[in-house]
Amino acid sequence: MTLPASFTRDGFLPISQVRSKQRHILIGTDGWPNTGKTEFGLSAPGPGIVICLDRGFDGVFDNPNPPKTRREDYAFKVIQIPLATQVAQPEYLEYWRAFYAEYKKALANPDCRTVVLDGDSDSWELQRLAEFGKLEQIPAIRYTAVNASRRAMIARAFDSGKIVISTNKLKDEYSSKTDANGKEVQTKTGKEKRQGFADQDYLYQLQLRHLHNQETGQFGVKIMRCKSDTTLQGLELWGDDCCFAGVVQTIWPATPLKEWGY
Repeated sequence: MTLPASFTRDGFLPISQVRSKQRHILIGTDGWPNTGKTEFGLSAPGPGIVICLDRGFDGVFDNPNPPKTRREDYAFKVIQIPLATQVAQPEYLEYWRAFYAEYKKALANPDCRTVVLDGDSDSWELQRLAEFGKLEQIPAIRYTAVNASRRAMIARAFDSGKIVISTNKLKDEYSSKTDANGKEVQTKTGKEKRQGFADQDYLYQLQLRHLHNQETGQFGVKIMRCKSDTTLQGLELWGDDCCFAGVVQTIWPATPLKEWGY
């Protein structure tokens, strides 16, 4: 269907003229330790940059049998950050500023196709420590500025036109219940919950959960949120399909891999 000429005259263009020939996407992934989060990032098109905040990232290089999807055209920046209570708020702020400078540098690099933030939940913790000096007992109203800053950080990633993959840790989900004595207690729901910024579900186009079958040794990934096709939510991809190419070909089968940068 042809759009009215007045649309073009006023600067409103069809999708064929708006979308870049090279696709970009924001992917949020999560998983328990040793479930393949870093390897998934290293399967995305390169050249790529990995910003490492997760202290366990280097264990991936001790793997004597790395997956065939691991690319070699990736560079790494390891950023050591203090844990909560280790330093005072002004020092956390300096660490945050140093991290964010590297983050912006990676997104702005014209030769970089993919940016992997390995430890996004750690970066959210650092951002809150830089803002508040602690992680608990902070009134919700005080989060207004830091939440806005986080959304701006994610918008910067989207506007970069790159593939951006952010890995997050998991934690057990709890709910409040009242016991027989009328006291409120926290009990496990049996479900898992992603650590990190809560609004990520709204801002990222794709949310994945990493899986590992200890009996077979296979790694998998589960589509948790998919804005392009919600019918795929809950689908699991295992083995050779558990990589960036396998995921995007499943969700966008008509898009050639060369449009992703392969």
